[in-house]
Amino acid sequence: MTKISPLKYAAFLAILILIFGGAGLAKGGLYIGRHEGDTAHMIEIVMRMLQGQIPHLDFSTPIGIFAFLPAVSFAKAGLGLGQAFIAGQVLVAVLLAPMVARAAVSRLSGLTAWGFGFVTVSMILSLVHGENITALSVSMYYNRWAWAAAFIAILLAALPPRDDAQAPVLDGMIVGAMLAALALLKPTYFVAFVGPIAIAFALCGAWRSLWIGVLTGAAIAALMVVLYGVDFFPAYVNDLLSVTRSDTRAAPGVPLMEVINGPRFMIATLTLILSVIVLRQAGQDRAGLVLFLLAPGFVYVTYQNFGNDPKWLMLLAIYLLALRPETGRRVVFNADARNAVAGLALVSFALITPSFQNIVTSPFRHLATRALDYAPQFKTRPELRDVFVKTQRTATVLGRVVMVDDLPQLAPYVVEDDLFKPVTFLGETLPRCTLQSGDVAMHSYMADRLKQPPFNFPQDSQFFVADIASGIWILGGFEPLKGGAPWYYSGTPGIENADAIIIPTCPLDTEIERNALAALETAGLVLRPPLRDDTMLVYPIVK
Repeated sequence: MTKISPLKYAAFLAILILIFGGAGLAKGGLYIGRHEGDTAHMIEIVMRMLQGQIPHLDFSTPIGIFAFLPAVSFAKAGLGLGQAFIAGQVLVAVLLAPMVARAAVSRLSGLTAWGFGFVTVSMILSLVHGENITALSVSMYYNRWAWAAAFIAILLAALPPRDDAQAPVLDGMIVGAMLAALALLKPTYFVAFVGPIAIAFALCGAWRSLWIGVLTGAAIAALMVVLYGVDFFPAYVNDLLSVTRSDTRAAPGVPLMEVINGPRFMIATLTLILSVIVLRQAGQDRAGLVLFLLAPGFVYVTYQNFGNDPKWLMLLAIYLLALRPETGRRVVFNADARNAVAGLALVSFALITPSFQNIVTSPFRHLATRALDYAPQFKTRPELRDVFVKTQRTATVLGRVVMVDDLPQLAPYVVEDDLFKPVTFLGETLPRCTLQSGDVAMHSYMADRLKQPPFNFPQDSQFFVADIASGIWILGGFEPLKGGAPWYYSGTPGIENADAIIIPTCPLDTEIERNALAALETAGLVLRPPLRDDTMLVYPIVK
């Protein structure tokens, strides 16, 4: 294994962070072309934390606190939230850089080591979550950070260090910190990989690293209790359970079997299986077993995340290249082992290339964005004026409606009643409409109307909005719903603090509205007659 200079590698990572981070910051704001609701979700949580609220204790979210602390820290320093978000990503890259360097310098060599650094840094500093849609988005940014942390932990546990790079205590501390970060960022990744990582340490006899890792994770958990109290973790678990109780959000992508054998995934699955077989036949029994143990986690995380982007293929390519055996050994199909492993690595990289190319180029596409096509998402808030959304998407109000409701003569010819069952609340049937675009315009209008007759809600009012997400309180200058959920999953979080229920007549997500209203009907609330507008029904709550 060719030794890599730690200083040269540190300089390499620093240059990457300067290039990717600098490109993101140079635009002077955050320009979003897709997933505006996800942007509003992130902004609402950061704003709540700036007010002193703590995730899970003061509002409900299954996303861990580590996903928001970087942006919060820069927003407190005076940056607008758009720049604070990008600067927060730079901070994450800087914090993880020493761990990336340790994994690369001690476990990898040649182009594989340099490629690992390029993959992790670009993924952290990207402005799109992956796939092959080029529209810029902050959606699932915490998933990118989680993949980077998981890559570091997996390589340190699965690959043995060079003889002159032994540091079991350091490796254990890094792996423990990375797993703790996963638990406090996106627990899906922690659940998927903690077992295989622990077994990987045990298989190579790295018991010292294993126990140091456990102690490091326990120390970070204890620190969280000191900072946020003993109720923090029970509240966090309750928020995670709210996702499992959700009929629509527990698995927001394609079915599990499609993630395994669907047209997008079949070749990837076969590549993963063949990689396990080839490694074991090539004499890499432990490496093959570790990869076999990681495989369910790869599939589970891909299945659980919206978009179902199999970013584990990047790690698989690096893992295989690091384990290429010497020539001469024959494996499946009588292929040379070294060539077979290299071929599987090439297939892995080819499969993920569209997503990876999208990730790598996104900061530079952001820099080249035509600003005239964008407008502030929350123009009424000075601290949010550097968050821009595409005007064509957010100011063009389009909805999908069931036309038979307006044209009853179509009834003998259609099946809409079977496919789009009406949403009802307290015996009243709501219009069959779903908002397709223009959420900023719609929610701005609703926020303004709530201040006017017949509503006349004061600025300290709190609302439960029966929809997946809403920026109404931000746009109208109202108070956030204490205990509420910036992104709805299940139940009636925060309803005990709400002054009124807002039911959009054309929601962003009809099924979410249906589930929320069903939960509200069983909540035992005393409601006044609804105040009406063409865009919403508002039920004041009798305290």
